[in-house]
Amino acid sequence: MLMKEAIREYLEARRVQNASPKTLVLLGRRLGYLSRFLLRRRVKRATEVNPGDLTGYAAQLARRGASHETRCAYLSAVCVFFRWLAERGRILVNPARHLVIPEEDEAPLPAPPLTEEEVSRILDHLPRRSVVDLRNRLHLELLYGCGLRITESLELRVSDIDMANRSVRIRGKFGKIRVLPIMRGALGALKDYMALRRSLLRGPDSGVLLLGKTTGRPLTPPLLYQVLRNLRRRLGLKRRLNPHLFRHSIAVHLLQRGADIRHVQEFLGHASIDTTKVYLRMVPGRLKEDYDKAMPVIAVKT
Repeated sequence: MLMKEAIREYLEARRVQNASPKTLVLLGRRLGYLSRFLLRRRVKRATEVNPGDLTGYAAQLARRGASHETRCAYLSAVCVFFRWLAERGRILVNPARHLVIPEEDEAPLPAPPLTEEEVSRILDHLPRRSVVDLRNRLHLELLYGCGLRITESLELRVSDIDMANRSVRIRGKFGKIRVLPIMRGALGALKDYMALRRSLLRGPDSGVLLLGKTTGRPLTPPLLYQVLRNLRRRLGLKRRLNPHLFRHSIAVHLLQRGADIRHVQEFLGHASIDTTKVYLRMVPGRLKEDYDKAMPVIAVKT
């Protein structure tokens, strides 16, 4: 079976398993890069790939300056792809069986988190003069209080909010759903915003929670980044603010307060605890020691 045919069959299987369009695009890009690399080595078929080819592929990613996160993503895609082929008898031997994924200790740490005092200062300085101000306050409260990815926040719908139980339903990566409590600050911001949300509508209500000012359509990332740039200037902050910084910060704050690493993993919606434990490198002391005793290092992420 030619590599391009094997990749096409694999992507179709993932599509049937309800992988999101974005996931399929990313997998296609990562495996397509592998296929082109193998062609330059005159390897055209999946059955012809050997461990040396994949070691060479990993070395090329490093030579080209790919970040640790990128190398992990591309090599993890390779591991899962060849395991899938082997499990279905498309290949006799899995050449990626012993492929080494770079350890997370090789990766640079995320940007230093905001302190809890800095988060409070930022939220306290958000204006509340208009429905747009209330929307922006709610958005940042949710990014921090629920540890949301920016795409998760922008895809929130009014129907995802359960005011009676003070909870919100989040659609995460790979279609994974998690339900999180709405913190007190976010709950107040939500009530204020919902009282005026309809004034942003321009036509039928799509049900999306966060709406743009002029279009009445779902909020877009550039608008949020502009809000953060304006806020940074207003507060005279030296460091740049970005949506993911709030997610990083709540993860570290939870660990600093003694939260279990598994609970933080579920809170953030990480598929693998390997993704979560990078935050332990930012929390000195007992937490990391306890984790190292309880959890062996996992060499390969899938």
